[in-house]
Amino acid sequence: MPNRILKESICTSDNLNSLTPQQEVFFYRLIVNCDDYGIADARPAILKAKCFPLKNNIRDSDIIKWLNALIKAELCFVYEVAGKCYLKIQTWEGHQQIRAKRSKFPKPDIICNQLISDDSICPRNPIQSNPNPNPNPNAQAQFEQFWNEYPKKKSKGDGEKAWLQIKPNKDLFNKIMAGLNKAKLSQEWAKNDGQFIPYPASWLRKKGWEDEYKQAKPELSSHRHQEFYVPPEILQDLEGR
Repeated sequence: MPNRILKESICTSDNLNSLTPQQEVFFYRLIVNCDDYGIADARPAILKAKCFPLKNNIRDSDIIKWLNALIKAELCFVYEVAGKCYLKIQTWEGHQQIRAKRSKFPKPDIICNQLISDDSICPRNPIQSNPNPNPNPNAQAQFEQFWNEYPKKKSKGDGEKAWLQIKPNKDLFNKIMAGLNKAKLSQEWAKNDGQFIPYPASWLRKKGWEDEYKQAKPELSSHRHQEFYVPPEILQDLEGR
């Protein structure tokens, strides 16, 4: 398995900060066991054997609990292909080097955003298989418009998947774009040259267009006040009053 990259930004990540120390350790061990595309077998017994081969006190129920925490923190998602369940690390492409030409596992087909349980790692839900009975045929073109407007162009593939999950109609599309315009003018997104702008997929899955933002303060002009020439006779008249 290739070496993986950890960046210092993990220390200030809001997603990672929401985890307990045990959950965070599980996340790091999961990273080194994913393939070059951030995908792994999501069965708890397999994850336990790969991530904690020398820890006899860890149970399948612990793995399920920790994996649920990663899903809630939007650090990974679980999906099903041909009745088998897999997981994918979010924003993988933005942090890791991809050397292999193809993944060892199938690509996402049905994304199971619901939390996993002991009796079914990735339960099939007919609502999830067809989240929108009236899909918008312009969804792909709308995503490209959204992508062009979004200031942080990272992990386009994950962003596109999140968009196609939403499949917004015309009204929702307008709300998303209006919310994006507000976010782009906000103090939060302007801080530290956009350091705190979320990845597109994360912003979409969290319905960021519904958030409230503080408008950024306009920058004060650096130009000096223009000096005007006042004739002496007017100055004398003013001084005499």
